[in-house]
Amino acid sequence: MTEVHSQTREYTLPEGCPVCESDLPVRVTATGPNAVCTHCGWMGRPFITVTHNGLRVSYDDTARA
Repeated sequence: MTEVHSQTREYTLPEGCPVCESDLPVRVTATGPNAVCTHCGWMGRPFITVTHNGLRVSYDDTARA
């Protein structure tokens, strides 16, 4: 059985913006993570993968309006 969490969580990825390298606020909801850089306005969907060296952050390269 898949459990759906209705709680919204917010995190900050230090130097996580791929455009300006500012800290990137990320909001995680039941539909997935979303990020908007408060410095340059970049918007995207970060993907966080656990690796043997720690965490790897990548971004969805499809544009959203």
